[in-house]
Amino acid sequence: MPSNHPQPAGNKQIVHRFLEECWNHGKLDVVHELFAANCRLHDPVFPHLTSGADNLRNHIETCRRGFPDLKFTIDDTIAERDEVVIHWTANGTHKGPFLGMPPTNKKARVSGISIFRLENSKIAEEWSHWNLMSMMEQLGMGSAAQPAASASKAESKVKA
Repeated sequence: MPSNHPQPAGNKQIVHRFLEECWNHGKLDVVHELFAANCRLHDPVFPHLTSGADNLRNHIETCRRGFPDLKFTIDDTIAERDEVVIHWTANGTHKGPFLGMPPTNKKARVSGISIFRLENSKIAEEWSHWNLMSMMEQLGMGSAAQPAASASKAESKVKA
């Protein structure tokens, strides 16, 4: 098969290897093997993380310092053309600073979806979406706002 045609099975292996080796085992030298040097990164939780394999490597290192036992599990994978979509779950214990939060020693579990676009057997672009508020609640650092209907019921009980 010519190299300009995407190979979904091979792309899927590259993405799975990225999560297993880089995120789960901290083998950060592998980032440069799997990602294009000028890759583009999109994650609303980390708006400063926009491009470059070096930046991604530093980002993973920072996250693993905050959660040294961080473990990603791949719940589902879809590979089509030059894209791979994974639904993942991450578990870890907050043992170091993370997003300006001091360590809480609490465990957190979040799930998310990442979409990877590959070119020439390297990841050229990644979009990630996950729920930061869910993680912060688990770490005791915040809580979601009460829905308006629940808040008005609570207010009426206080007035009674």
